Amino acid sequence: MTSTRVRPRYAVAILLAALAALISWTGAAQAASALVWQSDFTNAGFNNYKSTPWNDVGAAAPVLVTSTVNAPAKAARFTVPGGGTRSEIEPNVVNFTEGADYYFGDSFTLPTTFPVNETSWQVITQWKNSDDGSPPEELKIGHGNVILDGGYGYPTGPAGSKYWTQTLAPAATAHQTTVVLHIHFSSNPTLGSIDAWVNGTQVLTGYHPVAGTLYPTAKKTRASTAQAAAQKAALAKTPQPKDTPKEPAASTDTVVTASKTSSQYDYWKMGMYRDNTLTSNTVYDIESARLGTTYAAAAG
Repeated sequence: MTSTRVRPRYAVAILLAALAALISWTGAAQAASALVWQSDFTNAGFNNYKSTPWNDVGAAAPVLVTSTVNAPAKAARFTVPGGGTRSEIEPNVVNFTEGADYYFGDSFTLPTTFPVNETSWQVITQWKNSDDGSPPEELKIGHGNVILDGGYGYPTGPAGSKYWTQTLAPAATAHQTTVVLHIHFSSNPTLGSIDAWVNGTQVLTGYHPVAGTLYPTAKKTRASTAQAAAQKAALAKTPQPKDTPKEPAASTDTVVTASKTSSQYDYWKMGMYRDNTLTSNTVYDIESARLGTTYAAAAG
């Protein structure tokens, strides 16, 4: 009987290859276990989303198309004509409450015809608060950039006094853009924080919005004549931020008292929500969206 001896250098190579395969498998398994939710348009269509027909205003519901950047995979296409307001969908995931900590991934493609230079607001993703008003955080396309902002709808006035904005990257067309946000949800601005990556590059680290990442719950009562007058004067003195979704804030005839012990929840929406005074048309695709407990899971 003869035996075959493995030369030492080949044995080392085999061992290194086996270790590399194990590390790769372990990393993939960890990423998979950290993935909480994904859109999976190819296999699930819109089944991983809630049924929310009220999110289509002046526009049709999104449709499935063959991805322009990842065929034959499917993508969700959103179309909002000039004068339209919204075509949005809501992932079938939990609401985000005080102390929640998640990573959100969004891979999308803007066509060359997309009006990236609009000076008014075009929201493609938002983490909407449970009460009225603009959300604590939203992702927008405008002025040629991908912009993250929020706080305009903070429940206590004057409206716009806690608005914040961060430009993340230039808005690219004809190429897929992947944005990952890590949000620690809290109505306490010292605790609520956001990290952001665009196409794998971190562009925002440990940012604490002045309005927090959740809004506090609030009690609303009718203002006295003196209170209403004071609130109107304060509103007149507050610079109103440009290009923000000015959804109704609290009336100056209403006194809003924010809670120091409880907060509203946020829920996730994506698609297109834009100023209905815009006359341009918008069409764009979302290839995938992901929710995870790590960056790797959300980045896909």
